[in-house]
Amino acid sequence: MFNSVVGQAEVKETLENSIKSSKISHAYVFTGPKGIGKKTFAKIFSGLLLCQELSEDTRCGQCFACKTFDNNTNPDFKIIDAGEGSIGVDDIRNIQSDVIIKPLYSARKVYLIFEADKMTVQAQNCLLKTLEEPPPYAVIILTASNYEALMETIRSRVLRLSFNKYSNGELKAIIDRTMDKPVNNIDFVLSFSDGIAGNALDIAGSEEFVRLREDTIQMILSLNKKADEIFSAIKFMEDNKSVVEIVLDIMLTFFRDLIIYKKTRDEKMLINSDKKGIILNNVDKFTVKKLGENIELIENTRRILQQNANFQLSMEVMLMKLQEE
Repeated sequence: MFNSVVGQAEVKETLENSIKSSKISHAYVFTGPKGIGKKTFAKIFSGLLLCQELSEDTRCGQCFACKTFDNNTNPDFKIIDAGEGSIGVDDIRNIQSDVIIKPLYSARKVYLIFEADKMTVQAQNCLLKTLEEPPPYAVIILTASNYEALMETIRSRVLRLSFNKYSNGELKAIIDRTMDKPVNNIDFVLSFSDGIAGNALDIAGSEEFVRLREDTIQMILSLNKKADEIFSAIKFMEDNKSVVEIVLDIMLTFFRDLIIYKKTRDEKMLINSDKKGIILNNVDKFTVKKLGENIELIENTRRILQQNANFQLSMEVMLMKLQEE
């Protein structure tokens, strides 16, 4: 069933057993970090649930339900995706009005709500009504990076499947299956991705990421007490506001490498192994205490940005504190 995807053995086993035994829950929530593969598994599982001619636990791909599913025209299959915004009550009301209609082609109707943790309180309360008394043919699959953002009353009515980070071997297999050419600096890609398949695929072979990392490291090393350098750094952050999460990750791994090498002198532990020369040349410019403070500062900046803090002010405060002795 899930032969096309790598890893997540426990999730695979649970879903495969539910298909084989025909013991399908009325609602699931797939949880784990963004980019871990929740959407991929949800779509595969949905296709299996809708197939009219499931054979040996494999989707036939030829029945009308499968063909319309592959063409995104199956009326028994609906997707709600938060995208960059939130999921409002009207989105959930659309499910409510549709779910009372029996399936046309399959034995089930499947609803995917991607990034369900972005549902408003009103939307969650609206969904709760369907979860309390779902039609027997309805299956609702939620994905959520922040499980705790879901109301307890919703969490108590869904089967949770947790997605774990991938090993480096699994990540490499995913990259090899996906990329059409060898990836340079594969060891760095694996280390930087932190077990997240989406991260690995985003940066593998990306010239834009290579440029961004070079510029971010240069920005870090250029910080000093001169006002023009601070202004330049602030402008750099503003210019890269759309990818600030990646910039902060690059900063964290660079300072992490400095503190790890300062403590261990072990080059093999470096994430930015291809930047070993830069790291060794700059490691003595920082104390262990200062490096730890910088890492904590960047993490705190990430948290307040997620709480919709003022971007420019947050960057100014972070960059000025980074250069303090």
